[in-house]
Amino acid sequence: MLRRIVLLAAISVAGVALLAPLAARSATSPLTVEIAETLLPAGDAPQIGLDRSGLSARQATAVTGSAGLQATEELHASAVPTPAAAPMEATLNSAAAPPAPPAPQRVVTYAGNSVWDELARCESGGNWAINSGNGYYGGLQFSLGTWQQYGGTEFAAYPHQATRDEQIIVAERLRAVRGYAPWPACRAKLGLP
Repeated sequence: MLRRIVLLAAISVAGVALLAPLAARSATSPLTVEIAETLLPAGDAPQIGLDRSGLSARQATAVTGSAGLQATEELHASAVPTPAAAPMEATLNSAAAPPAPPAPQRVVTYAGNSVWDELARCESGGNWAINSGNGYYGGLQFSLGTWQQYGGTEFAAYPHQATRDEQIIVAERLRAVRGYAPWPACRAKLGLP
């Protein structure tokens, strides 16, 4: 039993000896800890008593405010050099600028009365350049896979980047294979076969 106590005491002393230089290096500015008033009611704020007699190079104070508990601990170490701030500032200043915000979506409508214009009005409000953010693009709301499968990438990477006429060309290819089935809700609404 006595050996265990001595062993634990030796481990504790060694741990403090290893952590003391790290603590001294991180003490370049005062450390302030505030506990929100909602966590501790003002009347129930505990008193803090810190015994720092063994740490002559450090100074600690505990302050209890009327609105709750606020503990301020200032650590001072005069023998520890602090790293220069200039390299960090240079690194921060040399970082790439944040990306520009996305451009507003363009609206491309057509006052035509073809079946494709009616279908586009039903699918996307007639906006041939819409990216609705749900995985469907353009006036006829193609999925990217369908767009690619039916040769849309010969016009643009995404359907909403292609013109109305280019989207209709791809839609004609799709209709030749599957009819109007890829647009089930609007197909029923418009009475398409």
